[in-house]
Amino acid sequence: MRVRLLSALAWIVACSSSAPPAPPPDIVGVDGDDVECDPLDSVQDDSSSPATDTPTPLVQWVDPMVGTGGEGWAVGTTYPGAQVPFGMARPGPDTSYLGGAASFLHCSGYSYGDDTIDGFSMFRLHGAGIADYGGTALMPTIGMDASKCATRGHGSKFQHANETASPGYYSVTLDDTSIQVELTATTHVAFHRYTFPANADEVVIVDAGHLISDGTSVTSGTVTIDPTNDEVSGVAHVVGQYSSAFGGMDLYFAARFSQPFTTYGTYLDGALTDSSTSQTGDDVGAYLHFDPSQTVIEAHVGLSLVDVAHAEQNLAAEDTTFDLAKQNASAAWETRLERAQITARSDHERKLFYTALYHTAQMPTVASDVDGSYRGIDGNVHSASFRYFTDFSLWDTYRTLDPLLVLLYPDDASDMMASLVQMGKDAGFLPRWPIGTGESGGMIGDGATIALADAYVKGVRTWDATSGYQIAKTQATTQLPKGGRDDVQDWLTLGYIPIDDSQTSSVSKTLEYAAADAALGNWGAAMNDADASQFTTRAQGAWRALYDPTSRFFFPKAKDGTMTAEDPTLIGGPYTEGSAWQYDFMVPFDVAGLAATMTRPVILGRVEQLFTRFACTGKANFLPQPYYWASNEPDLFSGWVFGAVGDMTRAGRWLRWTTTTSYDEGPAGLPGNDDSGTMSAFYIFASLGFYPVPGTDTYVLGSPLMTHAVLTPSGGAPITIDAPAASVLTRFPTSVTLNGAAVTSFVHHGDLPNATIHFEMSQTPQD
Repeated sequence: MRVRLLSALAWIVACSSSAPPAPPPDIVGVDGDDVECDPLDSVQDDSSSPATDTPTPLVQWVDPMVGTGGEGWAVGTTYPGAQVPFGMARPGPDTSYLGGAASFLHCSGYSYGDDTIDGFSMFRLHGAGIADYGGTALMPTIGMDASKCATRGHGSKFQHANETASPGYYSVTLDDTSIQVELTATTHVAFHRYTFPANADEVVIVDAGHLISDGTSVTSGTVTIDPTNDEVSGVAHVVGQYSSAFGGMDLYFAARFSQPFTTYGTYLDGALTDSSTSQTGDDVGAYLHFDPSQTVIEAHVGLSLVDVAHAEQNLAAEDTTFDLAKQNASAAWETRLERAQITARSDHERKLFYTALYHTAQMPTVASDVDGSYRGIDGNVHSASFRYFTDFSLWDTYRTLDPLLVLLYPDDASDMMASLVQMGKDAGFLPRWPIGTGESGGMIGDGATIALADAYVKGVRTWDATSGYQIAKTQATTQLPKGGRDDVQDWLTLGYIPIDDSQTSSVSKTLEYAAADAALGNWGAAMNDADASQFTTRAQGAWRALYDPTSRFFFPKAKDGTMTAEDPTLIGGPYTEGSAWQYDFMVPFDVAGLAATMTRPVILGRVEQLFTRFACTGKANFLPQPYYWASNEPDLFSGWVFGAVGDMTRAGRWLRWTTTTSYDEGPAGLPGNDDSGTMSAFYIFASLGFYPVPGTDTYVLGSPLMTHAVLTPSGGAPITIDAPAASVLTRFPTSVTLNGAAVTSFVHHGDLPNATIHFEMSQTPQD
């Protein structure tokens, strides 16, 4: 997803343009483009550098700072704080600049360009283009007065030179107070350790009205101090950009401190009340003084989405020492990263690969407590026998992240699929974008159906697939009173979503529902459902209904069948977060049909134009693009169309260009919002040389960057990718074999265990 505020402005500008549509180019063949270049002609090759195995521990190659910065639309919105894989507890710094924290830069609380840390909150999203969560934050300071109760009144300047971040650990020394803050985590507990200067007036503020960004609010909060047990507990009711759809959510905490409070109090709307043990309001908090002779203070904070009692229960179950929690968090990440062992020509490649793999395990979020309790998207408390997850950014993740988890981490994927089905049971429909304890209804399409189908057809089936299929089938054929798909009746009677009732996304919805129906057909066929073929047929007809053979674009159509030609560079309108150019190849489930309709020379020429009109013109990556846009979900499959149609030369040229120029080390190292790991998962697949067709058992072949890789799925047999000649410029596959047998374009999931995919590579484009 794009950064919401800036994107909205771009869509408005694009949709209000009165300029007449530009005529589409008359593409007659693969050489009929109006722009030509080798996008990597100035890149230095590394083929002379020896390829070596990656030294362990693998966590040393992860840089949590990647994606924490960026400009314009190329903001990664990642964060550098501590977390275990998919953990609920995500303690990290929330920053601001000149007293403000614009939502489009602070969706995860942290922006690399800032100079002030406002506090260390514990709930957040990863890489999303929306600002949500936050709530209660802790902040150590020296001395206490009323000025520190104001919003961002207790912040401190900081410098990046004084920060350290690694998987499961973060530390910073605050400029204003010289206090060192260290953070680590277990699944449900955030661990804080503060080292104060000697003889300081040591204070820790518990801010239940903390804002993660200017796009969020805390409408009510409660803090309760238990001085006998050195504990503070409470709740913050957060209303964020997506959780506002269901009235916001309650985030509960129970913090236990390692030292007794010497004095304490609460505040409300800037007024301090010494010795008070409880306070409720919209801007509340607590302040705790400690003995200056004890320079190290720890706070272990149990978290829950159910209630304070469960936050306390989680704390009791997972409490340990800070150092052991840090050690265990690092070990958990090492175990996860070990599923992929790569041979590479540079440390740069190792850093990009393992940082990307790290980013693919930060969302969704474990939302069930240690006893299995969770608050469902219906608002009620339930119990699950599996890890119940929330925060599914499905419009994004079904394309890359969910298939990667199915491939490498099927145990995680199984619990996630079980969670989606459970949401369907609790609410009566599969969610589009569940966040925290509710369904936001964000984005479009039916990504949950595609994710579920993808897992099932690839053999990940230890979840209630029968119930899941029935729910998916129902919402594909019935207009539900709440949730499910939009405009189902039009879909059933017309075979497409008309622009009459869906002014801002009719083409996108049509193509998304077609993809969901194709996946549902595959799922139903695997379950031997006699009705499955109707979904396959419907998917095939839907994209054809909006395809204009003259322009070779998908254009909106009214209920009466009238098609409206749009400016293909228009961003928005009938195209959700994209243009007609970007949606022109959004038929991954039927590339063969699209190529046959366009003809092979035309589809190859058209896809290459999509790339060259951006890559060969010197346009800025941080601005919205009507052509190829590496951070734009509808574009993610575009480069793989070359491989699907059998042109490995162009696949090698443009996929290598994408990974080389759109991904890098450092805060600006992602092409845009990571979208819950979607962009990072794209990089993993692209660097390995194959890519999932969502909702199928098929992968498209591309151009591997790694010379050798061994993937060992949890509980599964190894998969080997071998491309000994591969380098940045040695990017053109000349032949591909699977266990010695020649393959073209595709491999299948069931053929991968104990298999070797071997690529012969060349620096010279093949005719």
